[in-house]
Amino acid sequence: MGGGSRASRSSYSKTISEHKPLFEGKQEIHRENLPKKRVFISFHMENEAQIKLLRHQARSDNFNLEFTDYSVKEPFDGNWKRKCEERIRQSSVVVCMIGAETYKRPAVIWELNKAYEMGKPVVGVRIHKNRNDPIPTTLLRNKAKIINWNMEEIQNALDEC
Repeated sequence: MGGGSRASRSSYSKTISEHKPLFEGKQEIHRENLPKKRVFISFHMENEAQIKLLRHQARSDNFNLEFTDYSVKEPFDGNWKRKCEERIRQSSVVVCMIGAETYKRPAVIWELNKAYEMGKPVVGVRIHKNRNDPIPTTLLRNKAKIINWNMEEIQNALDEC
C-alpha cells in the first residue's frame, strides 16, 4: 500500500462512534459498548504475513476485535493439540483464513473440527477476494459464513456470532 498513513485519509478515518449502531430500537448498542471478541485464527503457515497484516488492521482501524496470537509453532502432535485446544477454548470465535492450500492442511482441519466440537462460531475469510481458493470441507459441511477480507465485513460477521 502507500499514500501516507491511514489516519490522514478521510475514507479510513471513521471513529467508532460514526459507525452505524449494531442494533436499532429502544436502546442503541454501539461496538464500543460490547466486549472485544477474542479471535482464534486458523491458517496455513505460508499465509503468516497476511495474518500479521490482519492483526495490525484490527488494532489500527478501531475495530472491536482482539486477534491474539494463539498460533502454536510446534510440530502437529499431541502436545500441540493440547495447547491449541486450550487456546480455542479461551476464544469467543474462530476465523479460518482461506488461502490456496488451507483446505488440505491437517492442522487447520483439526482446529476447525475442534472449534465445532466446542460449539465455537466459525467464520471463513478469503485472503484473496479475486481468487476462488478451495474452502475447507469442514466449513462447507457446517455451513460457515464465508466472506472476503474486508475489516468492516469481518467485524460485522463476528458481531453476528
